[in-house]
Amino acid sequence: MSANEKVYRAYPSGPPTYQQANSEESRQITQNPDWNYSLLECCSPCSLCFMSSCLPCLTFGKTQARLQDPTLQNYSSINADCMIFGALSLGYLQWIIQTIRRGEMRERLGVKGSCCGDCCATFWCGCCALVQEEKEVELRTRPELTGYQPAPQMAYP
Repeated sequence: MSANEKVYRAYPSGPPTYQQANSEESRQITQNPDWNYSLLECCSPCSLCFMSSCLPCLTFGKTQARLQDPTLQNYSSINADCMIFGALSLGYLQWIIQTIRRGEMRERLGVKGSCCGDCCATFWCGCCALVQEEKEVELRTRPELTGYQPAPQMAYP
């Protein structure tokens, strides 16, 4: 994967192709046990940094929505996760939900780390952690990296 392709995209682009999704470079990104982005790479892109600093609840909500549906087809800026984060922010308690969701995200994506590390990152560097999480989820859920994912089979109760 070339360096210019590891650039954050606010919204998903084209559909996947079989060849893109099955390359060794794609596997190195999507199955990397380490973060693809450092916690200190939070100033790029400026638009995401600015949004995470001024309205962190929107970035949190978008990341959680992206985890549910990487295409963001039914995405709404003001969603339940955004509102929970915003309400907890009134008492500077948003780091609690962010720690929980960061741990869930790490487990789902196979990123190494610990609850203690998540807690420290979200408490002391909350905005940087939000940027890191959004960029990581966006990169690892790109259609051209993950390939075609068939819809789950319907089941009768």
